[in-house]
Amino acid sequence: MKSNKRRARTGAWWVVVLVVLALIAAACASDEGTTTTTTAAPGTTQAGDDGGTTTTTAATPSDEKPRMVVALSDTVTTVEPHTFRSTSAYAVTHAVYEPLIVQLPEAQDGGWLLGSRSDHVGAGAESYDIQLTDDGGMLATFTLREDAKFDDGSPVTAEDYKYVFQRSIEGPGYIGVLLPFIGISSADQLTVIDDYTFEIKASVQSPLFERFMTFQVFGALNQALLDANATADDEWAFAFMNDKSAGSGPYFISEYNPDTQVILEPNPNYWDAASVANSGVVIRTVPDATQRAQLVRSGELDVATGIPERLLPELEADPNVNVIEIPTTGVHYMAMNINLIPNVDVRKAIIAAVPYDALIDQVMFGYAAPARGVVTSQMDTYDPAIGAGYATDLDLAAQHLANSGETDVSLVLGVRESRLTDQEAAVLIQENLRQMGIDVEVQVLPDADWAARASAGELPLLIHDWFSWGEDPFYQMQFLTQCGSFVNYSQFCNDTYDELVNTGKFSVDQAVRNDVSSQAQQIMFDNAIWAPLWSTTRTVATGKCVTGLELGYSQVPSFRFLTKTDDC
Repeated sequence: MKSNKRRARTGAWWVVVLVVLALIAAACASDEGTTTTTTAAPGTTQAGDDGGTTTTTAATPSDEKPRMVVALSDTVTTVEPHTFRSTSAYAVTHAVYEPLIVQLPEAQDGGWLLGSRSDHVGAGAESYDIQLTDDGGMLATFTLREDAKFDDGSPVTAEDYKYVFQRSIEGPGYIGVLLPFIGISSADQLTVIDDYTFEIKASVQSPLFERFMTFQVFGALNQALLDANATADDEWAFAFMNDKSAGSGPYFISEYNPDTQVILEPNPNYWDAASVANSGVVIRTVPDATQRAQLVRSGELDVATGIPERLLPELEADPNVNVIEIPTTGVHYMAMNINLIPNVDVRKAIIAAVPYDALIDQVMFGYAAPARGVVTSQMDTYDPAIGAGYATDLDLAAQHLANSGETDVSLVLGVRESRLTDQEAAVLIQENLRQMGIDVEVQVLPDADWAARASAGELPLLIHDWFSWGEDPFYQMQFLTQCGSFVNYSQFCNDTYDELVNTGKFSVDQAVRNDVSSQAQQIMFDNAIWAPLWSTTRTVATGKCVTGLELGYSQVPSFRFLTKTDDC
């Protein structure tokens, strides 16, 4: 027997589009109406830097739509969609590659959009259906849009979507590591029914399946273009894709110069090109965060991310700037290596001595929430009774330290050179632990050295942060705290804990998920492997007249509806 899980509600999507189009009608013309980049004529090809060719399409900026200028938290490193890359690079690929489905965008106060956590709608797929199957798996059927096209005008077919999943599984990128989480490990599970019908047979019933289908890394790739530029040593054309786009999303890359800027032009062949609310997006490289803050205040930038929390109160007081605040399920934490700190009572003393409230107030300036565990306080299945145990109590800390039987405890706390907030947090933690008789040496390490020493298990204490795309508690637990994970910096390994996490990640029964998550949280607390410091509030600074910025599961900004009101 099969039961229907969900069918896309395309009607709701068009309600949102109509609302956004109403905003576009009021948009003013941008002073920066043209780009100096020369692009090929629509549907033609031009030579790539490596001697290959890439198809580009010219887009003429509309007088009725502004050209948006943004600066993100780092430099665009590569736009190959299946390799690790910078946050800014993910924003570029998010604009270029359209997945089968997306989160339903929901309007928020202040004119920005947040992707729904419960409702998904067709994107590359016009509609879709997901069923639970008798064998404990899932069958997903996607009906593609027959008017969807790549930026060179060629049609997007089921073969292109099969190709992107097969490339994920068999190619050299990192995406294949993620797919077993939703029960996909072989191209044999991918079926092209016809040009516009695509099926995926998953071997497990994962509550994350639908969320994964919204991820940009599963956006259609132009297989014909990649095949034409593949080589014997690079059959999936990873080198070719390093600085080029081959997608069917709202934009294509017309200029790629990460040292200065990357320009996104609207894709004129996009199936819903009329809904793109701007005439293009210029992503400028501005490494200095203070300068980004100044530029958004002056109006030279429409959007800026990666602004230090210490600068945000001043920006919020500026009438020309809006600061968007989005609570997240991410976690900033201090891991304790149980091999280097084997006494659990010492670890419990450390947890009770950490100044959690002071960290949020003095380091994060209030732009954070208590984390209270690997399953954070903002996350599904969080158990507040367990989370409450992560609180500052110096008397309890002294009791745990006395129970440990240890004196003259001396530890190293490693923090990354690039993370000023981590360094500031380390100083506050160091002072509180000093009061308990625990001496902490804070070592500020170059990021590469920090990563090498953390992975080698050489740091007794370290500060790290993590945000899980999809925002699922079991996904987060699997990476950060399951035995053998490459980012399990505590070296924690517990068979019962791992079994609970595995049960939760492959269950669609909410009661079961709540129960096993609570048990896992208790084991983690009892073993005292972390001091969860805070959950960062995501912030984006925009000009006062900017609207339509969209954020979803990945917290990567989407530019499709980004525009300005006529007040500017």
